[in-house]
Amino acid sequence: MLTVANIVKGSIADKHSLKPKDIILKINGEDLVDIIDYQALTGSEKLTISVLRDNQTFDVHIKKSAHEALGIELTADAFPPPRECANNCIFCFVKQMPEGMRPSLYIRDDDWRHSLVMGNFITLTNVGEREFNRIIKRKASPLYISVQATDPDLRVQLLNNKNAGNIMQRLITLKENGISYHLQLVLLPGINDGPQLERTLNDLYTLLPNALSVALVPVGLTKFRNALYPLATYTKEQATEVLDISEFFQKKAMANFNTHFAYPSDEFFCIAERPVPDASFYEGFPQIENGVGMIRQFEDELYSNPDFLETDKSAAKKVLIPCGTMIYPHLQKWISDYLPNNIEAEIIPIKNYYFGETVSVTGLITATDLKNQLSNKQGDVILLADSMLDSDNKLFLDNISIDELRNMLPIPIQVIETSGYGLYDALNLL
Repeated sequence: MLTVANIVKGSIADKHSLKPKDIILKINGEDLVDIIDYQALTGSEKLTISVLRDNQTFDVHIKKSAHEALGIELTADAFPPPRECANNCIFCFVKQMPEGMRPSLYIRDDDWRHSLVMGNFITLTNVGEREFNRIIKRKASPLYISVQATDPDLRVQLLNNKNAGNIMQRLITLKENGISYHLQLVLLPGINDGPQLERTLNDLYTLLPNALSVALVPVGLTKFRNALYPLATYTKEQATEVLDISEFFQKKAMANFNTHFAYPSDEFFCIAERPVPDASFYEGFPQIENGVGMIRQFEDELYSNPDFLETDKSAAKKVLIPCGTMIYPHLQKWISDYLPNNIEAEIIPIKNYYFGETVSVTGLITATDLKNQLSNKQGDVILLADSMLDSDNKLFLDNISIDELRNMLPIPIQVIETSGYGLYDALNLL
């Protein structure tokens, strides 16, 4: 059962006299566990909603267009906090973080409902048969599923969970029930790449077309790995092998399903010193949040803009643009090719001393490293990518606020959208 928080004025629910604090017991005779059930059941054209109000139960009968919103806003408990991870992965990034960071970063979520609604990756190891059947019943699609390996014994080892070995059976069952999914492989050099990667991609290939995409992501390692499983970062040769293996399956999938299927993250192309593919390769960038195609999208957005506005050269400004070491050479080239005539820009690769220099992405830069590496710089403004901050653009990973950083540095800070459009607009308006 779910509780009504608010009714939108003039909505279908309002016209049928539903009210805040009403408790929805059933819809079309079915019990409701959470908002997933509510959204699935209210998609019907004919509804019978069983309501509890002031200890009295009554039914409300509604006819509407398919998927037309009722105008009911539910209380927060309709979408409860995420279920926590039941694994003990040998590559878990959360276990590699120091104390004192944003509290939310220590939550190891692994909840299929959040996967459906927000695109979080899940492993399915904490989903019992009843919940798995609810996924199928509610047609929860697409899901985002972290596979790592399809070899049952290897997946059990990687996730340190005895329930991890049945991933292929579950993916096949989801496919048979019409559910699609985006997949992820976190690759560890010498462990689940090479022949194991070939096996995994071959298995996942059989799930097409329901396997919408497979992202290949190198393991992220920090300097805080004392007493943890010994892992290494990718070398150029190892990254090249990953690209070559994925290319074989890309060609096979393109020939038979008109999709590239397997998408290495940008990091693999950078490590292997290979150019990132054209935008058409990414087929709409379905895994952009996983670092797949971000470099290509950023560059294309920047270069697709019209020329910069005519500006007064006498009003020249110096701009500082801090970034991760991975994107640095690309950003350096883009700026040298495409910069307004009144702007001097210095691209500053920030070494990640906070997590360790093996961490090279912009989104994991902390206020601590920014303060230490920008304090002696001179300029008129710092353009700071919003990927370094939380969703409210307030806090860095090390729990320091943007306002605190502004007080630490002598140069004004302007937070910009992490995209080619964001950089273009920022430079054009200086």
